[in-house]
Parts: sequence; C-alpha cells; structure tokens
Amino acid sequence: MKALATYYATLNDLPDTEFKVEILEDGAVKKISVNGTVYDVDYNVGGDTIHSIIMNNRSHGVQITALDNSTYEVMNKGDYFLVNIVDELKKMRLARTKSSVIGRQVITAQMPGIISKVYVKPGDEVKAGAPLCVLVAMKMENEIRSPIDGTVKEVYIGENDKMTVGDKMLVVE
Repeated sequence: MKALATYYATLNDLPDTEFKVEILEDGAVKKISVNGTVYDVDYNVGGDTIHSIIMNNRSHGVQITALDNSTYEVMNKGDYFLVNIVDELKKMRLARTKSSVIGRQVITAQMPGIISKVYVKPGDEVKAGAPLCVLVAMKMENEIRSPIDGTVKEVYIGENDKMTVGDKMLVVE
C-alpha cells in the first residue's frame, strides 16, 4: 500500500532514534504505519491541546502543544515527550545541508512535478543555497537550491517541463 504522506519523528530523549510515520488511508479512521507496524487510528480534538486518540480500539487522552512548525510537547498519562516531526522533503533538504559536497553536482528531481521557474542559465555564478529553479509537486512550490558555490554548467530544464524522480535538471561545478 502506497503512503499518502510520510513523516519522520524523533524524540529529544532518544535523539538517535527515528520513527517513520506513513499515512496509508485517510478517512474517519486513518490507517497509519509506524516503522512498518500498521495501526487504525481515530481522533477527536477536545480543546486547544487535548486530543482523544483511539488506536487499535484503545483510547488515549493526549495533550499536544505545538512549540513551532515542527516541534511538539506531548503529554500522555503523565509521561512527557518533546517530539520533532519533519516531512520527506524537509528531511531530504536537511540531509543535503548536513553533508559536505564538493566538485561537480548533478541536480536531479527528487519527486515528480512540473518546473514553474528557472532562475539560472549556463555560465551563471551561484553561491551555495542560491535558488536555481522551482519544482511544483503536489500543489506545493519547492525551491531547488545550489548545493555548492560554483558555476552553472548545464541546464536541462525549462518552464512547464514535466519531471519524474531522478530526471537531470542542472549541473553546477
């Protein structure tokens, strides 16, 4: 079964442990996979932060408070958790910025979509993090940035081009 959305969660108490959370079915009762184990989940919001969660026919009263766009405080039966959640795209971006890259970089599409803007042409000088193009995927604009300081050597894309995963987009050296 293909996931409708995928998220990655880490707990501050267990920084080296990551949970892959996939939403498999959306509806009144959601089918959710956590590290490959599938759960049937239903929930109701009972206030600003109180959530009634029914998971595999067991009820849980959970208090969830958003601290920012990706960090949440979770209280369940007196247990406190600080949870960080990112989606697949943010996880890929974080992985790219954490690794040091040098030399020729072939930038490929990480997801299917349509190119809506191309900011560079061959010969342009770019800094690491500079926007190169915009890939629209699932109605969201994803700005593709240069992984290194360098020169744009090749541009394989144009506006309105359809991309599939792995298609070459640009080369920066």
